[in-house]
Amino acid sequence: MKDTKLTTLDSGLRVVTGSLKNFDSIVLGYWVETGAIRENESNNGVSHFLEHMAFKGTSRRTTKQIAEEIESVGGYLNAYTSKEITAFHAKVLKDDRHMAMDILSDILQDPTFPADELELERNVVLQEISQVQDTPDDIIFDHFENIAFSNQPLGRAILGSSDLIAHMKVEALRAYRDKYYNIDNIVLAAVGNISHEELIDSADKYLSNFKTHKTPAYDIKCQYVGGSHSDTRDLEQAYLIIGFNGLSNLDRDYYTLALFSSILGGGMSSRLFQEIREKRGLAYSVHSFSSSHKYNGTFGIYAATSPNKLSELSDIASTELLKMREYISEKEFKRTKAQFKSSLIMSRESNSSYCEQIVNQTLIFKRPIGHDEILKKIDAVTMDEIKALTDRLLSSRASIVTVGKCDCSIVSTILQANGIKTE
Repeated sequence: MKDTKLTTLDSGLRVVTGSLKNFDSIVLGYWVETGAIRENESNNGVSHFLEHMAFKGTSRRTTKQIAEEIESVGGYLNAYTSKEITAFHAKVLKDDRHMAMDILSDILQDPTFPADELELERNVVLQEISQVQDTPDDIIFDHFENIAFSNQPLGRAILGSSDLIAHMKVEALRAYRDKYYNIDNIVLAAVGNISHEELIDSADKYLSNFKTHKTPAYDIKCQYVGGSHSDTRDLEQAYLIIGFNGLSNLDRDYYTLALFSSILGGGMSSRLFQEIREKRGLAYSVHSFSSSHKYNGTFGIYAATSPNKLSELSDIASTELLKMREYISEKEFKRTKAQFKSSLIMSRESNSSYCEQIVNQTLIFKRPIGHDEILKKIDAVTMDEIKALTDRLLSSRASIVTVGKCDCSIVSTILQANGIKTE
């Protein structure tokens, strides 16, 4: 992209910008290349807990002052933790960018982890874990990842377990931060009415006290396992995921899988939506999904239905999946490509989405990827490649997860009858 620039400073900090001169707002922040993938059995959840605690005070600001300062100009701060990234970002009007940069740099470089705030935030995280546990369409994805990558970092919940969080000491947060919160492990990004040179100058100004230790190489390669798990609960709906080994972000078939998933279950015109919801009324929510990481990925089908309809839904879902190897119409093929292209172009109208794109591309491909380059890759995908991908996905053992008054053995029997591996 002509208006996207990347510079790696001598410190190792990667600075990437997307210039949108007609925007009045700026999205900027720090993306740290660490998350649940870097954790182990004893500190699972530390990435997310640390993300929370970063906002709980520095040597210069209390947690209340952090909130009041950014909100006094109508901006907002936010953060998130994923399997591979922990992000701290802000959205402000362009005239307030220096304030936002100062606040973000402060919480990233100088969190004090005050004892009273630690205990309060521990309870907040425990409440968040409980909320996920009580939400079937959230917890089922944690179960699925645990089955897909059993006893491995990718299989562990980002939030951690209640027991681990309840007993996690401040020393664990500090040790983890010391190991991974280094300047060579961070991307500083901004999208909006800001120049690349200005952001580099800001990095020199606001990150002068940041550590420059060498971060351990990221080479954690988990192995997909597969299996089954039933979380029996007294619920009106039966929640289901049927999943398989997917593709990494760097796989040659990455865009092929994106089109595959869209045709199968990506929208109202998709096969799963039409067959399961529109024609039979078996479910309100049904879709396919693809989740990719640096070295691994998963693909799956999610649905929720009445327990007595689970068998019928499973049969239709697996049948439609198998049909992907046999036939794809020219109409749905062209429609799906058009959807991807328009979605890609429209995403650039949001500086938040645009910023996420160039950060992820920098982390994965070592550079921002131009829209034209992505569009060419999408155009290059053929119908035969999409159909051939079916067998590649089905070569792995299925991961089956249910939540509710149901049992995944019912689903397993149907998949086996349709020739899909479950053992």
